[in-house]
Amino acid sequence: MSDKHKLQQEMSNANSRYSSLIDAAFDAIITMDGKQNIQFFNHAAENTFGYSADEVIGKSITKLMQKKFRPNHSDYIKQFTDSDIQSRDMSSRVMIMAVKKDNTEFPVEITISKISVNGKIEFTTIIRDLSNRIAFIEKLQHQVNTDNLTGLYNRNYFNSKLKDIYHQYKRFGHSFCVLMLDLDRFKMVNDSYGHLIGDKVLQEFSKKVQQVLREVDLLARFGGEEFIVLLPNTKLEAAKDVADRIRKRVSKQRVLSQNHEPVTFTVSIGVAEIGTDDEKESIIKLADEALYRAKNNGRNRVSD
Repeated sequence: MSDKHKLQQEMSNANSRYSSLIDAAFDAIITMDGKQNIQFFNHAAENTFGYSADEVIGKSITKLMQKKFRPNHSDYIKQFTDSDIQSRDMSSRVMIMAVKKDNTEFPVEITISKISVNGKIEFTTIIRDLSNRIAFIEKLQHQVNTDNLTGLYNRNYFNSKLKDIYHQYKRFGHSFCVLMLDLDRFKMVNDSYGHLIGDKVLQEFSKKVQQVLREVDLLARFGGEEFIVLLPNTKLEAAKDVADRIRKRVSKQRVLSQNHEPVTFTVSIGVAEIGTDDEKESIIKLADEALYRAKNNGRNRVSD
């Protein structure tokens, strides 16, 4: 009896340790029976999905997934039950979307395993919420592709989009243009009013240019006071018209200095259209050469 009592005590301790470990796990852990009904729902699962364990025990696990996948889930479970595979881990699955109590959808990775308990198959699912990871990746991508001061895309992102649109041009023949923009005498603004006002000028300039462009157009800061615009499906004359509208709008813009003195500025713009024999890098060079001509011819003007 003493040995039996000791064995029972050890089993009780093991079960307690197991329960504590499962309930303290960072990932959601859910157990369901062969009919897809939830049998166990740990504390992390409650936090992840917004349900208490009492609300979901005995309910179908399909309520935690997108509606479009619910009808076919039983077929998947049957295939998994009949297969020789004991578990499918996160590295073997694509990211899927789960559904919270408030119907919010969020990305997860899933590991599912099966075990026979008293001759019946049970399934244990470990679910990892990827929301923070995805948000962090998106933030990093944003930082890599975005200019901190103006909020515009940067040269890195522009070059990647230029590559894409160039491939479309070679395949479908859709012409496109590039505008190279440079703020006139910007160094004088910095020297006269300071870099804080210079930054404001760049920010206001960016806003004014975006107001002229279409949603499909791309404005990026190329470096310093130099900006570049990608105009898809646009011929040269139309691009020159866009450039002149930008020039006129910018010339009317004012930024107040620290002494409330209005700071005016203008822009010179070079325009180039992709040619039959041009490589994608050539159009930037052509637009830059056109910008040089606009500067040499007096600034505050458009040249091609």
